[in-house]
Amino acid sequence: MNKMQEEISELIFATLDIILRNDSGEILKWVARNLIAKYSLANDHYYTTQKTLFYLTSKGVDIKKRYNKNKKNEYTFEHPIPAKIVLEELLKVRKNEDRLKILKFSDCVVILSNEENKNLKRQNMPSNWQYFDNLYARYDEVGIKVLNEKIEMVGAVRR
Repeated sequence: MNKMQEEISELIFATLDIILRNDSGEILKWVARNLIAKYSLANDHYYTTQKTLFYLTSKGVDIKKRYNKNKKNEYTFEHPIPAKIVLEELLKVRKNEDRLKILKFSDCVVILSNEENKNLKRQNMPSNWQYFDNLYARYDEVGIKVLNEKIEMVGAVRR
């Protein structure tokens, strides 16, 4: 976890406490989901697939530069566990050390071509999946294989 992620995690924890204290409805849950997504996006390293790597390389796109993500380049930064699922799990616990374990498990971003991204179930994990199971369960379900190599990212965090 880098410094930016530490600071974002503090914001997440404070937001969770307010949600739990006040049952404050959807607006703060939306804020929490966005912070959860930003937490992972702030990671210094992302992953990708062979198909996406080949596609972007053939287009001359430098995959390491966050600012290259745009509609023209046809790829996205995808979270293997949707923020909605992470939030549901975070709301089950009260201790920040437990919350941090949940965040760290889901702390992953995969660079996917729009074509591969279309195959994923939106906002849901497989029905038999439980938290701390296979991080890539949604991907496995549709045959997307994430490479083991980390990509060191540069540039400002983008959603």
